[in-house]
Amino acid sequence: MPEQFQGIITIKLPIPVRQKKNGVFEARFRKYGFNVCVSSADESKLKDKFFAALLNYKPKAEIAEPAHRAPLFEEVAARWLELKRPNIKTSTAEYYESLFNANVLPAFSGRNIADIRQSDVQAVINGYVQEGKPRTAVKLFQALKAIFNFAIGDELIDKSPMRLMKPPIYEEKSGCALTLEEERELVNLICTSNCASEVKNALLFLLYTGIRRSELASVELDGEFVSVVCAKVRKGLQERRRLIPITPMLARWLPQMKIDELRTVRPDALTQAMKRLMPSHHLHELRHTFITRAQMCSVPREVVSVWAGHAADETQTTKVYTKFPREFMLQEGRKIIYNL
Repeated sequence: MPEQFQGIITIKLPIPVRQKKNGVFEARFRKYGFNVCVSSADESKLKDKFFAALLNYKPKAEIAEPAHRAPLFEEVAARWLELKRPNIKTSTAEYYESLFNANVLPAFSGRNIADIRQSDVQAVINGYVQEGKPRTAVKLFQALKAIFNFAIGDELIDKSPMRLMKPPIYEEKSGCALTLEEERELVNLICTSNCASEVKNALLFLLYTGIRRSELASVELDGEFVSVVCAKVRKGLQERRRLIPITPMLARWLPQMKIDELRTVRPDALTQAMKRLMPSHHLHELRHTFITRAQMCSVPREVVSVWAGHAADETQTTKVYTKFPREFMLQEGRKIIYNL
Protein backbone atom coordinates (compact mmCIF):
# COMPACT_ATOMS: atom_id res chain seq x y z
CA MET A 1 0.00 0.00 0.00
CA PRO A 2 1.37 3.49 -0.77
CA GLU A 3 2.97 5.04 2.30
CA GLN A 4 0.71 8.09 2.36
CA PHE A 5 -2.36 5.91 2.81
CA GLN A 6 -0.99 3.80 5.65
CA GLY A 7 -2.98 4.48 8.79
CA ILE A 8 -5.95 5.58 6.72
CA ILE A 9 -6.75 2.43 4.82
CA THR A 10 -5.52 -0.96 6.03
CA ILE A 11 -5.92 -4.46 4.73
CA LYS A 12 -8.24 -5.05 7.63
CA LEU A 13 -10.48 -2.19 6.51
CA PRO A 14 -12.54 -3.62 3.67
CA ILE A 15 -13.19 -1.47 0.64
CA PRO A 16 -16.94 -1.24 0.07
CA VAL A 17 -17.62 -3.15 -3.12
CA ARG A 18 -20.92 -3.69 -4.82
CA GLN A 19 -21.97 -5.40 -7.98
CA LYS A 20 -24.35 -3.49 -10.15
CA LYS A 21 -27.18 -5.03 -12.15
CA ASN A 22 -25.05 -5.06 -15.28
CA GLY A 23 -22.44 -7.20 -13.52
CA VAL A 24 -19.85 -4.43 -13.12
CA PHE A 25 -18.09 -4.21 -9.73
CA GLU A 26 -17.83 -0.78 -8.08
CA ALA A 27 -15.73 0.41 -5.14
CA ARG A 28 -16.22 3.73 -3.34
CA PHE A 29 -14.31 5.55 -0.64
CA ARG A 30 -15.68 8.79 0.87
CA LYS A 31 -13.67 9.67 3.97
CA TYR A 32 -10.91 12.03 5.11
CA GLY A 33 -11.55 14.40 2.19
CA PHE A 34 -11.45 11.66 -0.45
CA ASN A 35 -14.24 10.90 -2.88
CA VAL A 36 -13.06 8.03 -5.05
CA CYS A 37 -15.23 5.76 -7.10
CA VAL A 38 -13.90 3.11 -9.52
CA SER A 39 -15.52 0.26 -11.41
CA SER A 40 -14.34 -2.87 -13.23
CA ALA A 41 -15.93 -5.91 -14.80
CA ASP A 42 -13.11 -8.02 -13.27
CA GLU A 43 -13.30 -7.95 -9.46
CA SER A 44 -9.67 -9.11 -9.15
CA LYS A 45 -8.47 -5.92 -10.82
CA LEU A 46 -10.68 -3.63 -8.78
CA LYS A 47 -8.26 -3.21 -5.83
CA ASP A 48 -5.30 -2.18 -8.00
CA LYS A 49 -7.46 0.16 -9.94
CA PHE A 50 -8.84 1.63 -6.72
CA PHE A 51 -5.42 2.36 -5.20
CA ALA A 52 -4.23 3.87 -8.47
CA ALA A 53 -7.20 6.24 -8.30
CA LEU A 54 -6.29 7.15 -4.70
CA LEU A 55 -2.71 7.92 -5.74
CA ASN A 56 -3.86 10.28 -8.49
CA TYR A 57 -6.71 11.84 -6.53
CA LYS A 58 -6.80 15.61 -6.10
CA PRO A 59 -9.50 17.33 -4.08
CA LYS A 60 -11.58 19.77 -6.12
CA ALA A 61 -10.21 22.70 -4.16
CA GLU A 62 -6.73 21.85 -5.40
CA ILE A 63 -7.71 21.63 -9.04
CA ALA A 64 -6.66 24.91 -10.55
CA GLU A 65 -9.18 26.54 -12.79
CA PRO A 66 -7.87 27.60 -16.17
CA ALA A 67 -6.50 31.14 -15.98
CA HIS A 68 -8.29 33.76 -18.03
CA ARG A 69 -6.16 36.25 -19.91
CA ALA A 70 -6.55 39.75 -18.61
CA PRO A 71 -7.56 42.12 -21.43
CA LEU A 72 -4.97 44.39 -22.99
CA PHE A 73 -4.97 48.02 -21.93
CA GLU A 74 -5.82 49.25 -25.42
CA GLU A 75 -8.84 46.90 -25.55
CA VAL A 76 -10.24 48.37 -22.33
CA ALA A 77 -9.49 51.96 -23.44
CA ALA A 78 -11.22 51.39 -26.78
CA ARG A 79 -14.26 49.90 -25.04
CA TRP A 80 -14.40 52.83 -22.59
CA LEU A 81 -14.36 55.36 -25.43
CA GLU A 82 -16.90 53.36 -27.43
CA LEU A 83 -19.39 53.51 -24.55
CA LYS A 84 -18.59 57.16 -23.78
CA ARG A 85 -18.88 58.36 -27.39
CA PRO A 86 -22.73 58.56 -27.56
CA ASN A 87 -22.72 60.99 -24.60
CA ILE A 88 -20.00 63.39 -25.75
CA LYS A 89 -19.55 65.72 -28.67
CA THR A 90 -17.70 64.56 -31.78
CA SER A 91 -14.90 67.05 -31.11
CA THR A 92 -14.44 65.67 -27.58
CA ALA A 93 -14.26 62.09 -28.86
CA GLU A 94 -11.70 63.14 -31.47
CA TYR A 95 -9.66 64.80 -28.72
CA TYR A 96 -9.60 61.57 -26.67
CA GLU A 97 -8.56 59.54 -29.73
CA SER A 98 -5.75 61.98 -30.43
CA LEU A 99 -4.63 61.85 -26.78
CA PHE A 100 -4.61 58.03 -26.79
CA ASN A 101 -2.74 57.69 -30.08
CA ALA A 102 -0.09 60.26 -29.22
CA ASN A 103 0.38 59.87 -25.48
CA VAL A 104 -1.33 56.82 -23.96
CA LEU A 105 -0.95 53.85 -26.28
CA PRO A 106 2.80 54.27 -26.87
CA ALA A 107 3.28 53.80 -23.11
CA PHE A 108 0.86 50.93 -22.39
CA SER A 109 0.09 49.22 -25.70
CA GLY A 110 0.43 45.42 -25.58
CA ARG A 111 0.25 45.24 -21.77
CA ASN A 112 -2.45 43.51 -19.78
CA ILE A 113 -4.36 46.10 -17.82
CA ALA A 114 -4.05 44.01 -14.65
CA ASP A 115 -0.24 44.18 -14.89
CA ILE A 116 0.03 47.99 -14.95
CA ARG A 117 1.28 49.37 -11.65
CA GLN A 118 1.23 52.79 -10.04
CA SER A 119 4.93 53.25 -10.73
CA ASP A 120 4.31 52.64 -14.45
CA VAL A 121 1.65 55.34 -14.64
CA GLN A 122 3.63 57.76 -12.48
CA ALA A 123 6.69 57.40 -14.72
CA VAL A 124 4.66 58.31 -17.82
CA ILE A 125 3.02 61.30 -16.10
CA ASN A 126 6.38 62.51 -14.76
CA GLY A 127 7.85 62.28 -18.25
CA TYR A 128 5.44 64.86 -19.63
CA VAL A 129 5.93 67.15 -16.63
CA GLN A 130 9.71 67.03 -17.12
CA GLU A 131 9.26 67.80 -20.82
CA GLY A 132 7.48 71.00 -19.86
CA LYS A 133 4.03 69.70 -20.85
CA PRO A 134 2.08 69.90 -17.58
CA ARG A 135 -1.26 70.43 -19.36
CA THR A 136 -0.81 67.17 -21.30
CA ALA A 137 0.15 65.46 -18.04
CA VAL A 138 -3.10 66.62 -16.39
CA LYS A 139 -5.27 65.52 -19.33
CA LEU A 140 -3.48 62.18 -19.40
CA PHE A 141 -4.01 61.70 -15.67
CA GLN A 142 -7.74 62.38 -16.01
CA ALA A 143 -8.17 60.00 -18.95
CA LEU A 144 -6.20 57.16 -17.33
CA LYS A 145 -8.11 57.51 -14.07
CA ALA A 146 -11.41 57.19 -15.95
CA ILE A 147 -10.21 54.11 -17.85
CA PHE A 148 -8.99 52.27 -14.75
CA ASN A 149 -12.21 53.11 -12.89
CA PHE A 150 -14.13 51.72 -15.85
CA ALA A 151 -12.06 48.51 -15.61
CA ILE A 152 -12.96 48.19 -11.94
CA GLY A 153 -16.64 48.61 -12.74
CA ASP A 154 -16.39 45.84 -15.35
CA GLU A 155 -14.59 43.63 -12.78
CA LEU A 156 -11.47 43.39 -14.95
CA ILE A 157 -9.24 44.58 -12.10
CA ASP A 158 -9.74 44.79 -8.34
CA LYS A 159 -8.20 48.20 -7.76
CA SER A 160 -6.85 51.10 -9.74
CA PRO A 161 -3.10 51.76 -9.83
CA MET A 162 -4.00 55.44 -9.61
CA ARG A 163 -5.97 55.32 -6.38
CA LEU A 164 -3.09 56.82 -4.34
CA MET A 165 -1.73 59.13 -7.04
CA LYS A 166 -2.15 62.88 -6.99
CA PRO A 167 -2.77 64.82 -10.20
CA PRO A 168 0.11 66.91 -11.53
CA ILE A 169 -0.02 70.62 -10.83
CA TYR A 170 -1.03 72.84 -13.71
CA GLU A 171 -2.58 76.29 -13.59
CA GLU A 172 -4.65 77.08 -16.67
CA LYS A 173 -3.75 80.35 -18.33
CA SER A 174 -6.95 82.34 -18.30
CA GLY A 175 -5.73 85.16 -20.52
CA CYS A 176 -6.47 88.84 -20.08
CA ALA A 177 -8.25 91.66 -21.85
CA LEU A 178 -6.39 93.90 -24.25
CA THR A 179 -5.73 97.41 -23.01
CA LEU A 180 -7.32 100.26 -24.95
CA GLU A 181 -3.94 100.97 -26.56
CA GLU A 182 -3.56 97.30 -27.56
CA GLU A 183 -7.10 97.19 -28.92
CA ARG A 184 -6.39 100.29 -31.01
CA GLU A 185 -3.19 98.70 -32.31
CA LEU A 186 -4.95 95.42 -33.12
CA VAL A 187 -7.77 97.10 -35.06
CA ASN A 188 -5.18 99.01 -37.09
CA LEU A 189 -3.19 95.83 -37.77
CA ILE A 190 -6.34 93.97 -38.85
CA CYS A 191 -7.32 96.73 -41.29
CA THR A 192 -3.85 97.05 -42.86
CA SER A 193 -2.98 93.33 -42.97
CA ASN A 194 -3.03 91.18 -46.09
CA CYS A 195 -5.45 88.69 -44.49
CA ALA A 196 -8.52 87.69 -46.45
CA SER A 197 -11.43 90.08 -45.93
CA GLU A 198 -13.59 87.42 -44.26
CA VAL A 199 -10.79 86.71 -41.74
CA LYS A 200 -10.41 90.42 -40.96
CA ASN A 201 -14.15 90.83 -40.46
CA ALA A 202 -14.35 87.68 -38.33
CA LEU A 203 -11.64 88.99 -35.98
CA LEU A 204 -13.50 92.29 -35.57
CA PHE A 205 -16.77 90.41 -35.07
CA LEU A 206 -15.27 88.32 -32.25
CA LEU A 207 -13.78 91.44 -30.66
CA TYR A 208 -17.13 93.25 -30.54
CA THR A 209 -19.46 90.37 -29.66
CA GLY A 210 -17.33 88.25 -27.28
CA ILE A 211 -18.47 84.98 -28.87
CA ARG A 212 -16.22 81.92 -28.95
CA ARG A 213 -14.50 81.06 -32.21
CA SER A 214 -16.45 77.77 -32.43
CA GLU A 215 -19.73 79.72 -32.22
CA LEU A 216 -19.01 81.76 -35.33
CA ALA A 217 -20.42 79.05 -37.62
CA SER A 218 -23.87 79.46 -36.04
CA VAL A 219 -24.08 83.28 -36.25
CA GLU A 220 -27.32 84.88 -37.40
CA LEU A 221 -28.64 88.42 -37.27
CA ASP A 222 -31.91 88.78 -35.40
CA GLY A 223 -33.04 92.38 -35.79
CA GLU A 224 -30.81 94.45 -33.53
CA PHE A 225 -29.18 91.37 -32.04
CA VAL A 226 -26.54 88.81 -32.93
CA SER A 227 -27.80 85.26 -32.31
CA VAL A 228 -25.46 82.28 -31.76
CA VAL A 229 -25.76 78.68 -30.60
CA CYS A 230 -24.02 78.22 -27.26
CA ALA A 231 -20.96 76.00 -27.71
CA LYS A 232 -20.81 74.82 -24.09
CA VAL A 233 -24.08 72.87 -24.03
CA ARG A 234 -23.40 69.19 -23.31
CA LYS A 235 -24.47 66.57 -25.82
CA GLY A 236 -27.97 65.35 -25.09
CA LEU A 237 -29.13 68.71 -23.72
CA GLN A 238 -31.36 70.97 -25.74
CA GLU A 239 -29.55 73.32 -28.11
CA ARG A 240 -30.07 76.93 -27.14
CA ARG A 241 -29.30 80.27 -28.70
CA ARG A 242 -28.30 83.41 -26.90
CA LEU A 243 -28.63 87.02 -27.99
CA ILE A 244 -25.98 89.72 -27.93
CA PRO A 245 -27.10 93.27 -28.77
CA ILE A 246 -25.44 95.00 -31.70
CA THR A 247 -23.41 97.58 -29.81
CA PRO A 248 -22.25 100.91 -31.29
CA MET A 249 -18.73 99.43 -31.51
CA LEU A 250 -19.95 96.58 -33.72
CA ALA A 251 -22.44 98.71 -35.67
CA ARG A 252 -19.65 100.78 -37.24
CA TRP A 253 -18.15 97.63 -38.83
CA LEU A 254 -21.28 95.63 -39.57
CA PRO A 255 -22.10 97.19 -42.99
CA GLN A 256 -18.88 95.79 -44.47
CA MET A 257 -19.46 92.28 -43.08
CA LYS A 258 -21.17 89.43 -44.90
CA ILE A 259 -22.61 87.06 -42.30
CA ASP A 260 -22.63 84.10 -44.71
CA GLU A 261 -18.88 84.53 -45.20
CA LEU A 262 -18.22 84.80 -41.47
CA ARG A 263 -19.86 81.42 -40.88
CA THR A 264 -17.43 79.69 -43.25
CA VAL A 265 -14.18 80.98 -41.72
CA ARG A 266 -12.11 78.17 -40.20
CA PRO A 267 -11.45 78.66 -36.46
CA ASP A 268 -7.78 77.69 -36.94
CA ALA A 269 -7.37 80.42 -39.54
CA LEU A 270 -8.48 82.99 -36.97
CA THR A 271 -6.12 81.62 -34.31
CA GLN A 272 -3.19 81.77 -36.74
CA ALA A 273 -4.08 85.27 -37.93
CA MET A 274 -4.23 86.57 -34.35
CA LYS A 275 -0.86 84.96 -33.60
CA ARG A 276 0.71 86.73 -36.60
CA LEU A 277 -0.85 90.10 -35.87
CA MET A 278 -0.28 90.20 -32.10
CA PRO A 279 2.01 87.35 -30.93
CA SER A 280 1.81 88.36 -27.27
CA HIS A 281 -1.95 87.65 -27.16
CA HIS A 282 -4.18 84.78 -28.23
CA LEU A 283 -7.56 84.71 -29.95
CA HIS A 284 -9.64 83.91 -26.86
CA GLU A 285 -8.50 87.20 -25.33
CA LEU A 286 -10.83 89.01 -27.73
CA ARG A 287 -13.64 87.47 -25.68
CA HIS A 288 -12.00 88.69 -22.47
CA THR A 289 -11.77 92.14 -24.01
CA PHE A 290 -15.47 92.36 -24.91
CA ILE A 291 -16.55 91.20 -21.45
CA THR A 292 -14.17 93.66 -19.77
CA ARG A 293 -15.27 96.61 -21.94
CA ALA A 294 -18.94 95.85 -21.21
CA GLN A 295 -18.33 96.03 -17.48
CA MET A 296 -16.17 99.15 -17.88
CA CYS A 297 -19.17 100.73 -19.59
CA SER A 298 -21.34 99.95 -16.53
CA VAL A 299 -23.26 96.98 -17.94
CA PRO A 300 -24.38 94.81 -14.96
CA ARG A 301 -22.39 91.63 -14.45
CA GLU A 302 -25.52 89.46 -14.72
CA VAL A 303 -26.34 90.94 -18.14
CA VAL A 304 -22.79 90.46 -19.40
CA SER A 305 -22.94 86.83 -18.23
CA VAL A 306 -26.05 86.26 -20.33
CA TRP A 307 -24.35 87.76 -23.41
CA ALA A 308 -21.24 85.65 -22.83
CA GLY A 309 -23.19 82.44 -22.25
CA HIS A 310 -22.01 82.13 -18.64
CA ALA A 311 -24.06 81.28 -15.55
CA ALA A 312 -24.07 84.47 -13.51
CA ASP A 313 -24.31 82.36 -10.37
CA GLU A 314 -25.79 79.06 -9.23
CA THR A 315 -28.92 80.38 -7.60
CA GLN A 316 -32.39 79.28 -8.66
CA THR A 317 -33.22 82.92 -9.35
CA THR A 318 -30.51 83.25 -11.97
CA LYS A 319 -30.90 79.84 -13.59
CA VAL A 320 -34.67 79.79 -13.87
CA TYR A 321 -36.30 83.15 -13.34
CA THR A 322 -33.87 85.76 -14.72
CA LYS A 323 -35.01 86.50 -18.29
CA PHE A 324 -34.00 89.98 -19.40
CA PRO A 325 -36.37 91.72 -21.87
CA ARG A 326 -34.94 92.49 -25.31
CA GLU A 327 -35.55 96.20 -24.82
CA PHE A 328 -33.52 96.16 -21.60
CA MET A 329 -30.61 94.31 -23.24
CA LEU A 330 -30.61 96.75 -26.16
CA GLN A 331 -30.50 99.62 -23.71
CA GLU A 332 -27.50 98.06 -21.95
CA GLY A 333 -25.82 97.29 -25.27
CA ARG A 334 -25.94 100.97 -26.29
CA LYS A 335 -23.69 101.75 -23.32
CA ILE A 336 -20.77 99.98 -24.95
CA ILE A 337 -19.16 102.85 -26.80
CA TYR A 338 -15.67 104.23 -26.23
CA ASN A 339 -12.90 106.03 -28.13
CA LEU A 340 -9.91 104.21 -29.57
